[in-house]
Amino acid sequence: MKFTVIFALMASVVIGADFQHTLSGAKPWTSEAFLDDPQEFHFAVLPDRTGGERKGVFGKAMDTLNLLRPAFVMSVGDLIECGGKPNAREQWAELQTYISKLDMPFFYVAGNHDIWTGFKGMTPERQRSIDLWHELHGTNTYYSFTYKGCLFVCFNTMEKHDYFPPREPLPENQIAWALEEIKKHKDARWRFLFMHKPIDWTSDRWLEFERKINTYDYTVFCGDWHNYCTATRHGKKYYMIGTAGGGFDRGVIRDDLRYGIMDGITWVTMTKDKGPVVAHIALSGVHADTIQTCATTLGWIETPLDYPSHLAEDPAKYQDEKNTALIPTEVMHGDGYDWHFKHAIILRQGCVYGGGLEKFKAGKKRVVLLGDETASAKAAEFGEDWQVFDMGFKGDKLENVMWRVIQGTLRGYDPDVVVISAGGHNKGINSPQEIEAGRSKLLGLVRERVPKAECRMEAIK
Repeated sequence: MKFTVIFALMASVVIGADFQHTLSGAKPWTSEAFLDDPQEFHFAVLPDRTGGERKGVFGKAMDTLNLLRPAFVMSVGDLIECGGKPNAREQWAELQTYISKLDMPFFYVAGNHDIWTGFKGMTPERQRSIDLWHELHGTNTYYSFTYKGCLFVCFNTMEKHDYFPPREPLPENQIAWALEEIKKHKDARWRFLFMHKPIDWTSDRWLEFERKINTYDYTVFCGDWHNYCTATRHGKKYYMIGTAGGGFDRGVIRDDLRYGIMDGITWVTMTKDKGPVVAHIALSGVHADTIQTCATTLGWIETPLDYPSHLAEDPAKYQDEKNTALIPTEVMHGDGYDWHFKHAIILRQGCVYGGGLEKFKAGKKRVVLLGDETASAKAAEFGEDWQVFDMGFKGDKLENVMWRVIQGTLRGYDPDVVVISAGGHNKGINSPQEIEAGRSKLLGLVRERVPKAECRMEAIK
């Protein structure tokens, strides 16, 4: 990150490799170090998708990951519904349409839906799921890798599991392999262990494994239960993470943190000196920069805030044979007047003297002021029995006011009086005849939308 503060005529002072400033004495910022150490990195852990998938959530998780930009994404398994079914290849292909959207590497970990658990023994369905995994993802159903000095160990908890008790723990060959990998990388900054089923934590074999690696720093992640849960075993953190579209437990239909039920991703920051910092991010709370392009709290701007070439209503409806409607859409792209945002201000805030739309005062009449600088000139003319709504902006031309009226400025106000002060800023741009024609059209538009109101057109000054 480059953060430069420059003040003229002062000598530059350099602090660190990237941060520069020119101030002496007390500084208007805190003294903590920048969190940009080259050994610090972020990765994400993606939870279960299946076991009764709720459509649309997993795709949002892909979009969220691309917004957050982790170095890579880990998984904890259960990414397809059933690897033992005849259509398993199609299920993997569908999954790939999601995974291919990611801008960073994705690491698979086998879950009981991916490599089908099956019933007792090696059923044809179970073998089919194993063969397909080998074909699509390679024969290494468990593996390890290093990144920036950290060791990542990915188990296959499905190698010996089936649906019948007694449930076998991770097989001895994987435990021996993992122990060898950890010893081989005894100088690793940290170790991250990934598996699907938390049931392995309860086995005597895993307990023996923990005792052998307890002198090392490590963190464990798993899925399977579709609930977020944190445990501490022998001083080490264990995380069971929830879902990204998988079936919710307990009949819950939305996020319910009482039971650790949430659609989300787990965000891990590997720090230089403090080990990993773990956060769980709800998908319901991570949005792109286009949360909404037209909604406001008091209404809707019917065209987005991106200067479109279209209007909510056809401006030709208000043009005569000489095309003097005074709403030239081409002007809206470069005249320096922020058409849409000023309209949004009115809809959102009300531009109200004496309270917003949600606070209409009982027993008071309502007056709406349209056009240039109407509030300062006209608000004082109305006494305490009136509630004044100012919808004018400095510099308003006829076309500005007319466009906002077409867009719905008056909607919901139900005024008793509308005072219009417009046309003065069209002098020198439009002829006197065009200005009067525009004022007449504007008055007609207002009367069309608030037929019960008294409409006053002020003389041009």
